[in-house]
Amino acid sequence: MVKRLIGAVSLTALMLLVACSEQAPESTLDGIFTAEQAQRGEGLFNQHCTRCHSIQEFTGRSFDAVWTGTPAAALYLRIANTMPLDQPGSLGNSQATALFAHILSENGMPAGESPLEADLEFMAGILIAPSS
Repeated sequence: MVKRLIGAVSLTALMLLVACSEQAPESTLDGIFTAEQAQRGEGLFNQHCTRCHSIQEFTGRSFDAVWTGTPAAALYLRIANTMPLDQPGSLGNSQATALFAHILSENGMPAGESPLEADLEFMAGILIAPSS
């Protein structure tokens, strides 16, 4: 009986450790995009966005004043639904996520190992951190 109890306690402790190690990202500081995705986004920004915007509009204090503390889904939806200005909503999911990754990268957010997907539920649980 004591062996069963020790086994059950050990199993529970192991499950808790695994659950803690697989914690979902909570902010844009948790590496929610890849470096390759951000590079692709830079090319897309130069191709589609520089006619009307400069990256400075989306970095530093300008970025922080508008986006810090908001869910990542809000900025993703702004990009996906309203850009480019002459063809709103014409970007595909991979283009919108790449542009979002570029903006995050330009604000000093670290890249991770998994690409950012167009998953609104996932992004709704991630807060945009202040630029660094």
